[in-house]
Amino acid sequence: MTEVEFKAFCERHMSKSGRLVAARLQAALALLERVRDHQIFDLWDHKPRGSSGLESHETFGDRAHDRYKIDAINKNHGRRSSNLDEWGQPLLDHIRLASAGLSTVSACDRVQQMFADKLREILELEPLRARMNARTAESVIADILQQADERGKVGVVAQYLVGAKLQLRFPGQDIQREAYNKGDRKKRGDPHARLADFEVAEAVIEVALGTPDEKHLDQVMDILETSSSEVWLLVRAARLGAWQSELAALNAPMRQRVVVVGVESFVGQNVTELGGFSSKGKHDQLLALFKLYNEQWIERLGPASLRIDAGPPVQASEGGVPRSRV
Repeated sequence: MTEVEFKAFCERHMSKSGRLVAARLQAALALLERVRDHQIFDLWDHKPRGSSGLESHETFGDRAHDRYKIDAINKNHGRRSSNLDEWGQPLLDHIRLASAGLSTVSACDRVQQMFADKLREILELEPLRARMNARTAESVIADILQQADERGKVGVVAQYLVGAKLQLRFPGQDIQREAYNKGDRKKRGDPHARLADFEVAEAVIEVALGTPDEKHLDQVMDILETSSSEVWLLVRAARLGAWQSELAALNAPMRQRVVVVGVESFVGQNVTELGGFSSKGKHDQLLALFKLYNEQWIERLGPASLRIDAGPPVQASEGGVPRSRV
């Protein structure tokens, strides 16, 4: 596969909305890793029945990443989100043709190196993109979280965006700034450990993006039993109902001290309000949010690859309708 062919393949199969999808690149590495051992060129021979991934998908993904010395952006190597059925067979067809003049392993080597180089670019260079044109603030935040999810870094990005939002909303307060998940659990007998990710006045705020789990439920109970604080549990919007159902089992006095809200809304609503509900005001506040996120969180705590690129400012058209090149 020439560089021109590889670029065309990526644009057609490895991209979404003009952006490379790390999960697809990782799944391609895993597929070619399996072909090195099982030199078969029919995709269905590499997949277990009824699965969206490969046979031993993560094992082969880990092996390929170890060889090329790159971190796994998506921790499952795209096993569930790679769109493998669309591009897997075309990739195998290329390897089969290339194997006519090379060994299968050599043909895999060349193409795997190209995929590894693209993944390294994402890890080291490509920021998250804020696409703000004709979107609510909540939608902008949701899109950024989805990009971070594809890199396996959604927890980091969500926590730092919440921290930046608190700094934006309460500029006179000292919002604690800690690396992701560092010291954010109360340990018995440790008076200096924090109750949650953030503590603001009489509220404690915890970011919990997964499905309801015993660790976070126990943490909520511990806070309610040992303090008089309100507990704000920030979850993914799609999991809001599941968390509310779990916490409905609390007795009434405790339940009335718990707020469960989507992290997208928690960040986005204040941005919109601070912007006066105008498109330009919202855009300006998003830029201020991302500036705080980049300078106060990413530059100090890293990694640099999780910077948010917000693009140029919004401009008003002649008819008064905002337009943006973002």
